[in-house]
Amino acid sequence: MKILSPCGFGSPPQFVRVLISTTCPQPWAIDPLGCTPTDPPNCISNRGNRFNKNASSTWQEKGLYELDQELNLGYTGNGNFGLDNITLGYPGSGAITLEHQIVATVAAKDFYLATWGIAPRPTNLTSDPNAVTFAANESYPSVLSTLRQENKIPSLSYGYTAGAQYIAEGLTQVSASLTLGGYDASRFHASDITHQFADDNSRDLVVGIQSILILDSPLTLLPTPILSFVDATVSHIWLPLEACQAFETAFGIEHDDESDLYLVNETTHQALVARNATLVFTIGTDLISTEVVNITLPYASFDLQVTTAYPNVKNATRYFPLRRAANATQYTLGRTFLQEAYLIADYERSNFSINQCRFVEEPSDVRAILAPNAANGTITPTSSSEQSAGGLSPGVIAAIVIGSTLFLLLLSTAFFFLWRKKRRVQLSAGSEHKQSDDDPSAESPDLQDPGLPECELHAEAMAPPELHGIPIGPLEMDAGVAVAEMNVTGVKEER
Repeated sequence: MKILSPCGFGSPPQFVRVLISTTCPQPWAIDPLGCTPTDPPNCISNRGNRFNKNASSTWQEKGLYELDQELNLGYTGNGNFGLDNITLGYPGSGAITLEHQIVATVAAKDFYLATWGIAPRPTNLTSDPNAVTFAANESYPSVLSTLRQENKIPSLSYGYTAGAQYIAEGLTQVSASLTLGGYDASRFHASDITHQFADDNSRDLVVGIQSILILDSPLTLLPTPILSFVDATVSHIWLPLEACQAFETAFGIEHDDESDLYLVNETTHQALVARNATLVFTIGTDLISTEVVNITLPYASFDLQVTTAYPNVKNATRYFPLRRAANATQYTLGRTFLQEAYLIADYERSNFSINQCRFVEEPSDVRAILAPNAANGTITPTSSSEQSAGGLSPGVIAAIVIGSTLFLLLLSTAFFFLWRKKRRVQLSAGSEHKQSDDDPSAESPDLQDPGLPECELHAEAMAPPELHGIPIGPLEMDAGVAVAEMNVTGVKEER
């Protein structure tokens, strides 16, 4: 199926399909080296198209840098950073073009699709790997910060849910939803539970998972409450070994040591489908607080498939998106969880909320989150059915809304946090050479040097992404074409 309204990189814009990252502050595109003559002929399409920086008249090279954001999950790598224009949506469709924005290109197969980072923290680059002061760094604002500075959104905030392809909504599938500068109140059951950002900027969206239960069952799947990071850029749920073993017992799943996944054979799959268990995650502001919200996930949200593009997977097969965490820094609620949870993050008040999604056929109810110094910081409802895109005052109500149907890819990405320095990758003289406009093999080999760790987006699936349209004002764009979030080259992936 065709994907509409991707993200454009460069001048003229080269459109690629992207996934949303809640931890990364800048956009990433797939480098031409990402598809080589030895790859399948549909590689470029499967990876969501690629961005050739040398074909852009506005590209300003910054260099190759090590990406160190997802170290807690074991992923590192390199990105080719530069400044360029980005276009959010197709020209003529209410698209927004931001100039002189920091972007990166990645080639590694582990990071299969491009990403659009919506974290507001700046990107810090340094030309001196031994620099210890911030003055030595070059700092560039995030996409969200640029939109705020240009008065295109009313605050540094967003509302997001990853979508749920398994929910029937008429003849369509439930799409992902991203609102910048506000949220879509039609997509969730509101609660009054607010979480404060954690002190660690690399893990700001931290919640207390107080329990994980199977509905109508005495089984407890989480022996001890834990603090977990909510991260839309990874798809799995990472839990302690004891919890994973409880899942094994409850669902009859087995861990495959070679792939480090829970692969599910057809017999087990049929039994799990027939059982149709519902899991209940009790989410609190800490480990013991009575201020909690229950997020329920049906078995369908865990009924996924993985392709042979995933390391050490020999055949396309079903799997359960649970990962064994080696330590507390790996406890993570990824997009599997965000299929049924709606995340609202307000960076001007340093708080966020998690709410149960609702799946109904009704108009969007987009509401702007105003900055604290605007109208006493109140949250103003702005129903999309009551406002038009033209003539709106961005400082009062405008929110950028992205409605889409996306794939839940198998991927892990990075934590970019304020003033986190990136170490410049030192290129040898023999490896520095220019990339031609149409010969990807001329690119510096360091982008996917097998001797180096590969880049941050661990996306083993080949799938269309999350952006379907970005109008200014509280109007949710309908992509017009429904795309199943998990249908990856004929194999349902992770959504």
